[in-house]
Amino acid sequence: MKIIFKKLGYHVYSKRSKKSDIAVRILYINNPNGTPRWIWNANCSTPLFLKFYNVGSKRAQFIAEFIRTIFYLKLQRFIFKSKEYYFDAQSPMIDCTKSWALFTGTVGPNNKAILYSDQLFYKVATTESASQLIINEAKILNKIQNNTSLFYTPNVVDKSTDVICLSDISSNDVRSTNFGSTHLFALAEMNLMDNKIIKTEYLYVFNTLKSKFLQIDDSRIPKNLLRKLKSLIEDIQPEDTLSISLAHGDFTQWNMFEGKNKLALYDWELANSDMPIGFDYFHYHFQQGILVERKTWNEIYNDILKNCKNDFGKQLFNDDFNTLHSYLKWYLLINCMNYLVVYSQQLKWHPQIDWLLKIWDEALNIFMTKKNTLRELLIMDFFDFLQKEEYATLKFDYAYPEKLDVNSDIDIIIKEELNEKLTNFFKNHSLVYKFSENKRSFMNTIQLFMEDGSMLSIDAIWKMKRKNIEYLNVKQLLRNSYINEYAVKMASEKDTARYIALFYTLNHAAIPDKFSKVISITRNSTHPLDLTINKYLKNTKENRNILLNYVRLDIKNKFPFNIVNTINYYIDTLINIINNRGFLITFSGVDGAGKTTVIDKIKYSVEKQLRKKVIVLRHRPSVLPILSVWTKGKEQAHLDTIQNLPRQGKNVSFMSSLFRFMYYYMDYVFGQFFIYFKYILKGYVVIYDRYYFDFINDSKRSNIVLPKSITLLGYAFVLKPKFNFFLYADAQVILSRKKELDAKTITELTFEYTKLFDRLQESSDKNIYMPINNVDLDETLNRIMKTVILKS
Repeated sequence: MKIIFKKLGYHVYSKRSKKSDIAVRILYINNPNGTPRWIWNANCSTPLFLKFYNVGSKRAQFIAEFIRTIFYLKLQRFIFKSKEYYFDAQSPMIDCTKSWALFTGTVGPNNKAILYSDQLFYKVATTESASQLIINEAKILNKIQNNTSLFYTPNVVDKSTDVICLSDISSNDVRSTNFGSTHLFALAEMNLMDNKIIKTEYLYVFNTLKSKFLQIDDSRIPKNLLRKLKSLIEDIQPEDTLSISLAHGDFTQWNMFEGKNKLALYDWELANSDMPIGFDYFHYHFQQGILVERKTWNEIYNDILKNCKNDFGKQLFNDDFNTLHSYLKWYLLINCMNYLVVYSQQLKWHPQIDWLLKIWDEALNIFMTKKNTLRELLIMDFFDFLQKEEYATLKFDYAYPEKLDVNSDIDIIIKEELNEKLTNFFKNHSLVYKFSENKRSFMNTIQLFMEDGSMLSIDAIWKMKRKNIEYLNVKQLLRNSYINEYAVKMASEKDTARYIALFYTLNHAAIPDKFSKVISITRNSTHPLDLTINKYLKNTKENRNILLNYVRLDIKNKFPFNIVNTINYYIDTLINIINNRGFLITFSGVDGAGKTTVIDKIKYSVEKQLRKKVIVLRHRPSVLPILSVWTKGKEQAHLDTIQNLPRQGKNVSFMSSLFRFMYYYMDYVFGQFFIYFKYILKGYVVIYDRYYFDFINDSKRSNIVLPKSITLLGYAFVLKPKFNFFLYADAQVILSRKKELDAKTITELTFEYTKLFDRLQESSDKNIYMPINNVDLDETLNRIMKTVILKS
């Protein structure tokens, strides 16, 4: 405060130094860190300091009204802290005995204090960079004064090296919390000022910031955010052109008031005539959405698109989506570089910085999709989110995190209280199309599905457990973790080796060969657990119980903790049954349509990506054997089935066909419950190679000749699979693969199946009936997996 008033023409003392000193009692409100935020003359009858307060939210409005009530009741001297100072006038710019209020400013290299008195604002620079901003503000205001019709600005009343005096333009206007036509009019008019097209090599603000940005070395800034920015900067070519114009630089609701069809705009210190068009438009939505309304990136992006329509969108972006995106990228590059340079110079960060970094990180993904998949970008954002958290990855590759194999998941050790923050992060992330979780007493399995059909599984673990046995100490694992060169926190090698040995042992599984090098780390250790692990590794059969007994000796596995663990285990098992049910997938198609190849690959993908066990059944549940088993025996009947071509049966009898159909129909009716309880409830995915649809469209294949109306009616009482895919191709393509049917039959069956699937899809909202032209295998697999992932 003393430095501020010195620049305003006063020496301020805590004690009287001479008789001519003026005694002034002040009242003040502190920042959370204890430093003064608002200071005012105790003689003020109104809360002048509210001139500096942004009442853009309901909470802020309530606080402002509460303060006004205190002043109305004249209770301010009893409510707020006070102190007496002595002012020695040198060459004063204000009268310290009159009503005045002071805002000490925001901490940082650009810190400025603002004093309000006699309907004038005095901006006082407290740093060298702040002085430059004041000079810039005076220059811009003098330049545009009297040249605007759709917005108005303060008058520069007086100016010195460190102080600028501005008129008050807030008297008759109100704060606006909604973006509307007055904002668009003001932005459109500014866009016409100094508007021109230049090459990027001459974009001074970008090139200046770029050199400063590339020198940043601050471990607090998310590493993958920096990598994205650097990658996008490298793409900028000197010969590229863009449109620039005047920008306010901090076009936000707390720097404006709204009158009749006009905006009153102040705080022009960051204004620049060489900014990419649309800068202020984007800045308003980012700052308002992040700092005031706490919106997600998806919501902010939708606001940007929604408000950029009609004449405004045409004037700035030619009503072109790609042009808007191009200038959004320019905004993000310049704004991110600018503030990251500023933040890197600040010793302490306020929480709002983390809010901004998170949204910027997410927003940049729009421009990274040519370089990274959605899954890779989500992994990058995930580890940026974790950067300040306490965690440790298990069995994680020593590389950039997004290089994780597409069929691998992420195992992380956390404290349980972090789980809620994790789930909220993913639920609100723009790349997550679908979110699911399976939370148990010791961990949470999170599955994330993206719009392109990719997915990511994460096991967030806060207790190392197998059934009711707890092993290893999570707190100790977190203490032992380290940060690798890719900014990923990893469990120590020794803890990783112990985890692998115990995990596979407790799961009655052999330790994979790929972990042999990791496990070897324990060989030279004298720790009792490592000695026991080494003994086990020498003879896994005989010494398994020795290792298990060692684990059970831990106090966490003794009474009463073992009782609690056992109860939790049964509860977890029940939760797992409820949350992790399986589903049915059927594949239909004529012979040669490619079902076998597709089924094999889909089975592998479901097991690896969805992490579900898969069982493949042929045609029906097969609780009942094929009819010929009763007459020929099992072996001969199956041998005949393999050797004979389909559709070769001689049956033409209605009664015989009805008997055969009813026999197999009973297999479906009763077998479906067997399949449900044996597999679906246990989380299996059951894949049918052909299904009941063959009875409807190709009953001859089963040596049945019945009207389609009978077999179609039977489908009403059969379990409806979640996913049904009919694979087809041109008759000549199928014949080139397999010559079991003639071209006419292939064409007829394809038509009937397609018509049936279209009909069933029209009558069903829950189940999928999808014909797929199986010509390009990769395209077929991608379409099937995308459907299964997003709709399961």
